Amino acid sequence: MVRRDTYFSKHRLTMVPLNIWDILAFILIFGVFALFALGLSQMNVPYHVGENIPIKLDPQYLPLYALRSVLRIFIALLLSLLFTFTVGTFAAKNRYAGKIIIPLIDILQSVPILGFLSISVTGFIALFRGSLLGPECAAIFVIFTSQVWNMALSFYQSLKTIPEELIEVADMFRLSAWQRFWRIEVPFAMPALLWNTMMSMSASWFFVVASEAITISNQNINLPGIGSYIALAIKEANLPAVYFAILAMFSVILIYDQLIFRPLIQWAEKFKLDALPQEHRPKTWLLKLLQKTRLLKYMGYWLCVYFRLFYFASRICCCDYKYYHLDPAWSLDWTKTQNCPDCSTNNAIFSCISRLFAVPAFCDFNG
Repeated sequence: MVRRDTYFSKHRLTMVPLNIWDILAFILIFGVFALFALGLSQMNVPYHVGENIPIKLDPQYLPLYALRSVLRIFIALLLSLLFTFTVGTFAAKNRYAGKIIIPLIDILQSVPILGFLSISVTGFIALFRGSLLGPECAAIFVIFTSQVWNMALSFYQSLKTIPEELIEVADMFRLSAWQRFWRIEVPFAMPALLWNTMMSMSASWFFVVASEAITISNQNINLPGIGSYIALAIKEANLPAVYFAILAMFSVILIYDQLIFRPLIQWAEKFKLDALPQEHRPKTWLLKLLQKTRLLKYMGYWLCVYFRLFYFASRICCCDYKYYHLDPAWSLDWTKTQNCPDCSTNNAIFSCISRLFAVPAFCDFNG
């Protein structure tokens, strides 16, 4: 009997010692997490309206200010993605909702950003009374409004233009609504959504000054960030400080472009209908670094194994054994023989968890 290749037979690894690329990758990963943890810890500190938050024009404070601004932008980006996947999908799938949501988005995107700020800042400060989290949430909300409309409209347009061939494939495999969304619709929309996300990130930098230098009841609230740094430099006519702020913005944009968007663009290339073969796709330096690691690849493999076991166990526990049969090869490939009415939601949840933590193992580390 010929034993077919399975996921585990193709990805079986042996434990190997650390190399220099593992050390560099761990420094990079834990450094990013440490910086974001530092920024988050400084967002929820005691604060009362009227207190002076000192902003210094010394360039040595710019890295910390840049971190705070980038953290606000990325929190707003996550909220924008959540809005896009929920409201955009609802507008595309429901004909009556689309007639209301799309014109409403057109109206909201024409509202000036300062209009959203004047409406939201009082409510957030009242909601988080005695904490800096109120002004921080107001600033995040303003940045959110500068990002979300473009992304939602892009995703809506992608869902409305899915080729009939992909819809027929989903019907053939009897995909549930959740599976159809994550396996057909989101991958098809991902290339356009990524480019519109990059445009939205660029647009959010235009409103950083307005979102971080807030005025309410004749009180000025200057949140630590590049925006408030630029506002103070302009107020004091400090031209070198403005140049330092521009250099900091350029450096930050270059860093997150190389660490996040370039790898994501390369990853999204495989979802294009006219995608190039994998060997002809340009690889970013970050993915090349991950491909040269040993311990990280080993850890990714075993995380994938454990979460796939967790996923398949959940499929068996949520319904009767009669719905599945086990493949003879040691692949943990449980094949569904009938439609189980009780496990579609569990399958979707555990499938997302297993895929989320199995990203390193699914990468082609062997080049």
